[in-house]
Amino acid sequence: MYTEKVRNYLRSILPELGYELDSVTWTKENNEWYLRAFIMRSDGADMTVNDCALVSRRLSKWLDQTDFIDEQYMLEVCSMGFKDQPSPEGETLPEKTDEEPKT
Repeated sequence: MYTEKVRNYLRSILPELGYELDSVTWTKENNEWYLRAFIMRSDGADMTVNDCALVSRRLSKWLDQTDFIDEQYMLEVCSMGFKDQPSPEGETLPEKTDEEPKT
């Protein structure tokens, strides 16, 4: 699966850049595929847009070189602040729906 290959690559490069990987997800939302990597700084400092951009550029270049994903997709590198809790490995976020949450 795509997430395993991306996860392995990120685990090989993130420590030297000063980051840690929480998870990688591959989800379809509103007929669009999203490849998301959730990262955090190794030193515990707050993440910035520049942190995400640095990792995104490196990952994007590798994805273009390896070209192993057949589908068209959006790449997002996000800080942990975009998630409520860290995910177990390989967990995928549920597909977004227009339904109201049940209470």
